[in-house]
Amino acid sequence: MLSKRSGFVKALRKEIKSRSIEFSQIEENVNTIYFGGGTPSVLTASHLGSILRDIRKYYPVCDNETNRDNELDSNDEINVGSKPEITLEVNPEDVTPVFMHSVKKAGFNRLSIGIQSFYDAHLKWMNRRHTAAQAIKAFKIARESGFDNISIDLIFGFEGLTTDTWRENIKRAISLAPEHISCYQMTIERKTKLYTQYLKGEYLAINDQFSFCQFSSLQSYLAEAGYFQYEVSSFCKPGLKSRHNSSYWDFTPYFGFGPAAHSFNGRERSWNCKGINSYINGIQNGTRLYKTEAISPKDRFNEFIMVSLRKIEGIDKKRLMAVNNLAELGSDQIEIDISQTEGFGQFITEEFTETLNSFLEQGDLIEESGKIKIPPEKLFLSDGIIRELFI
Repeated sequence: MLSKRSGFVKALRKEIKSRSIEFSQIEENVNTIYFGGGTPSVLTASHLGSILRDIRKYYPVCDNETNRDNELDSNDEINVGSKPEITLEVNPEDVTPVFMHSVKKAGFNRLSIGIQSFYDAHLKWMNRRHTAAQAIKAFKIARESGFDNISIDLIFGFEGLTTDTWRENIKRAISLAPEHISCYQMTIERKTKLYTQYLKGEYLAINDQFSFCQFSSLQSYLAEAGYFQYEVSSFCKPGLKSRHNSSYWDFTPYFGFGPAAHSFNGRERSWNCKGINSYINGIQNGTRLYKTEAISPKDRFNEFIMVSLRKIEGIDKKRLMAVNNLAELGSDQIEIDISQTEGFGQFITEEFTETLNSFLEQGDLIEESGKIKIPPEKLFLSDGIIRELFI
């Protein structure tokens, strides 16, 4: 196991170094770094520190060490002068005082702890290795180690989660006072153990109305506790959104390293091969195994609708209705950020307008201050609303 971990880290560091030239072509600085999408906490603090040092060495990380200002600015964001957000996903069972102190010293300043539930029976059913007591202990160790920006994950909408146990889960989460809480509805994915149980009748999916009630309780309790919902599944204390996740929703270019990692350069997406052995062998042989996909204007429009309506701030109506006039820009304007000039007016068909107006009339969408958004009480229905607006 140790040799495979070392081989993985060696390959990962090699990919990070080799792709730095590619990154330089998009002429962007690195404002957020996220170690996750797998189980990074199974690596040693030394491994994690060496990977982070390589990123700082080969990429233009914005390292303004100005102390974070928790006061809200006009955009509900942390001030631009903040140091980069560097997040590490950790499993509760991997958290120890020595590990936490070491990763804090290495430069990580934000944690995402996969708690999922504060009930052992639920955790066992989810095949999680930690207990509720371990989850609480892990959070406290993180606090004692100096982490002042911690996110935790919770899951709702599954068989066995009663109204009372869900409310207790929320209350326990609030009692820890994390800066950020992500809550996801349980979904049945194909080719999973849960999907097999569902087909055999061993698992019964709960109805949407029951999940809606749990989601509404979540919104109510967290709002009362001072948390701001800024995206369907994301809640934070004032000024402490996940800057990394917010970048995905704003079409900011990003680079992903490691098996199955995705990247986006503003024009196309790419993703590495999934298998860790294939990944390691490919990198060692000087051949990164990956695929690419160009993003068509139609796909970009649909993604714009999806990510905008998942966010509480909603769709910028001016951008939605504007026609793309990039071709008419003068030569001295070519450097303007495309995200500020690209319009989608060419996709606003009569059918799209009728559907949009219908949702507005029904109250499933509202228009405020130039933004079209889903009202908080309808966010649980966001997937259905968004699908109807796709072209």
